[in-house]
Amino acid sequence: MEITIKDLENDLKSLPTELLQQVSDYVAFLKMKYTGQVNEDWADYLSESQKESISKGLEDIDNGKVYSHEEAKERIRNYLSEKSK
Repeated sequence: MEITIKDLENDLKSLPTELLQQVSDYVAFLKMKYTGQVNEDWADYLSESQKESISKGLEDIDNGKVYSHEEAKERIRNYLSEKSK
């Protein structure tokens, strides 16, 4: 089945508004990839929300708010288990 622009519009309309920035970021990534700009510095194309997320992550690291890989997997496993109830 071929996806139409109308299908995508309907999908977008059904998304919570807080996800629209992520969709926009992904579309920007696809456009960059399609136009061959991948060889350029990808950091130049980060959106403001992506830059803010990176800054917050670096701040968390500086403040010791980190988890080991095993701790992160366990937290995700617990979260998914709770959400599936």
